[in-house]
Amino acid sequence: MSMTLPILFNNRHILPSGRLPLCLIPGEQLNTVKYAMQYGLNIGVCMDETNLIGAGIGTRVTVEDFNLSNEGDVLIITVCGHESFIIDNLKENDHDIMVAKCKILPTWPERQVSNDSSPLADRLKIMFNRYPELSVLHQYPHFENLTWLCQ
Repeated sequence: MSMTLPILFNNRHILPSGRLPLCLIPGEQLNTVKYAMQYGLNIGVCMDETNLIGAGIGTRVTVEDFNLSNEGDVLIITVCGHESFIIDNLKENDHDIMVAKCKILPTWPERQVSNDSSPLADRLKIMFNRYPELSVLHQYPHFENLTWLCQ
C-alpha cells in the first residue's frame, strides 16, 4: 500500500505508537504543518535527508496537541506515530511543500516480554518514574510487549 504525505524533516525519529514533541521554527517546517492542517492531511516525519542513518525512512504521524513556546516564536507540536514507511519518490509541490509517495513497511509482530527481556521492561519503568514527562507522552505504556519496549 502506498500513500502521499507532506514530509517534515527532523533530527528526531518517531516509531509507530510513539509520541514526540517537535519544535517548529517559522519557515519550511511550520509551512509544512500549516499545509497539512489546512488540507486535513497526516504528516510524514523523517530524519533529515543529510543524515545517513534513517534517510528515506519515516513514520506517518498525526498532530495531537500544539502550543507556542514561552517566547512565542516556536510552535511545539506533539505528534503520534502510526506506521513506518519508505519514501519512493520525493518532490516539491505547487505550494513549495516537500511531499513524498511512500510505501508502508510491515508492522513488527507483537512479542511478550520473557525472563530474558524483563530487565529491559524494569529499566524502562524506572525511567518512567524518574521522568514523569514520559508518562504524559505515553499514557498507556505496554511494558509487557517487547515490541513496544524496543521501539
